[in-house]
Amino acid sequence: MADIGDLQPTKLVIGGERFQIQTDLSPEELQALVNYIEEKMAVHLTPSLRAEPRKQLILMAMEIASELFALRQRVAELEQSQERTAESMEHLVDLLSAEEREVKNSSETNIDPLGAAEAFLSPR
Repeated sequence: MADIGDLQPTKLVIGGERFQIQTDLSPEELQALVNYIEEKMAVHLTPSLRAEPRKQLILMAMEIASELFALRQRVAELEQSQERTAESMEHLVDLLSAEEREVKNSSETNIDPLGAAEAFLSPR
């Protein structure tokens, strides 16, 4: 959330109505929002619908809220997936570290793998 000092007064038109708001959005971000709202209004606020304009606005708000909740759910799912991936990676790093320690310990005991194999394979 932006500090009050970061907000810039901006004039915009939505649905033929003029608004003056304070925002920290860039002009491009603000225009994208205005376009989105205009598109929703074109769908939901039509004279062919028999519902009152207030009800049409409520339906539009319900659709936007539904999209918001679906996106929040998707973000939560992605965060959970990211956590599982991070846990899997940590587990793999632990396994690799253990393998590395095991290899290091076996090399420190000066075991000659070829000599051990020859001893094993030689006739008795």
